[in-house]
Amino acid sequence: MATKKIAVLIATLVLAACTQTNEVSYTPPEKGDPEYMKGKNTRADALYISSDTEPDGRDFRNVYVEPADLSDIRIIQPEGASADEEWAVSDVEDEILQKAIIREFTHTLGYQSAYNIVEQRDQAEIVVHTTVVAIHPYATRSEVEAGAKSGGAITASIALVNASTGAVMVRSVDTKSTDNIWAFHQVNNDEPGYALIFRTWGNSIRRGMLQLQGRSTDPLAQPVLVKKQQ
Repeated sequence: MATKKIAVLIATLVLAACTQTNEVSYTPPEKGDPEYMKGKNTRADALYISSDTEPDGRDFRNVYVEPADLSDIRIIQPEGASADEEWAVSDVEDEILQKAIIREFTHTLGYQSAYNIVEQRDQAEIVVHTTVVAIHPYATRSEVEAGAKSGGAITASIALVNASTGAVMVRSVDTKSTDNIWAFHQVNNDEPGYALIFRTWGNSIRRGMLQLQGRSTDPLAQPVLVKKQQ
């Protein structure tokens, strides 16, 4: 896949088109759906858990992590800043980030042998769909080059899907801040900034899935509470 320059911007896991904007306009399909409970104490901005679990869903353990969907990433520029057309990512950077998210999800979902990460989709009972929704650098490129801090935030929607039916069992929507948002633009191996974000997202979806299956037993964590949506 060749590196692309477009007036819209970035990729983080697979190269894709992005749009420059001033706000995030993403609403998860499960929001307001009475078939989904909303979670609390989830470590995510929003967590939706299906109230309609299949009888054998409690026994699901095999998880396949699909490539991330970057088809509609929004780049939220600092207020008053013009679009930055130089964000782009190479094939090598794509591969690094793809491996990073699989590595972190494998570690977090597999903690205490909760789930097994499989290499083929047809081996899975659960499929992880990751959609990168928005990236928000807090300073412009010229400001960072002049010495400004390189912090920012990234928003993602992560769904755990029943591999057989395609039904969403758990969806996490979350924005995480990082001291180096530019790590998603100039990707290096083992960058702790994005690795920590991927790890946090993995922990969130693990907790949601364990709650759905009635297997949440972490004594150090607040229990995930669920309530009906209005």
